[in-house]
Amino acid sequence: MSHAIKESNLDLDVANSHWNTGPLRKMLDKTSGKRVLSFGSGDGGDRQWLEQAGYELVCFDIYPGPFTDIVCDGHELPFSDAQFDIVVSTAVFEHLYNPFQAAKEIARVLKPGGALVGSAAFLEAYHANSYFHMSHLGLTEVFKRAGFAEIELHPGWSFVESLNGRFWIWNNVKVINKLTRPWRRFRYLVGMALWKAAYNLKGRTVPDRVRLGFAGSLLFRAVKPDV
Repeated sequence: MSHAIKESNLDLDVANSHWNTGPLRKMLDKTSGKRVLSFGSGDGGDRQWLEQAGYELVCFDIYPGPFTDIVCDGHELPFSDAQFDIVVSTAVFEHLYNPFQAAKEIARVLKPGGALVGSAAFLEAYHANSYFHMSHLGLTEVFKRAGFAEIELHPGWSFVESLNGRFWIWNNVKVINKLTRPWRRFRYLVGMALWKAAYNLKGRTVPDRVRLGFAGSLLFRAVKPDV
């Protein structure tokens, strides 16, 4: 099902930042198959990007919208087993009241060897009825209990950028947000550089738990084992 999407209706900057930069695109590219379930499609920004990239999408959300194919609850998906090559879920898991159940449902509808690729809030502030902002250990546990393997995690947005975006009202003005984002990112990089310098003085590298522990969001890829 194809949708004509007007850019004015979507936050395409968010979709582009998700898929055009960083490891999220790489994690998607190394997953074979083109049939994709968009888990929590929201305003449709991800839909446009993924369709332009050649993926065949089915989009659902808990609320109806112009870019949503099916309205349903992510804790009980209305699809038969092994229907999709990939499930994408960007900034949705923090809004699930039972992420363990939702992850099991995702694993059920994925084909063997298929992957869940997406992002979830960690140190980002509470927003839009968010329930669980999970650490890398929390996400790993959710995916393991759902039966996923080859779990891959990377830091996403910095916690400085995430928190500033919530606390400073002027960040809701798009022009100001774009102008201040590089400075917020710079402060985060300076902080991480200080961490790196401290570890280097001890002859050590910065462990993953530190990089992941200072992330505003986490990027993930979890693979359903081949049967």
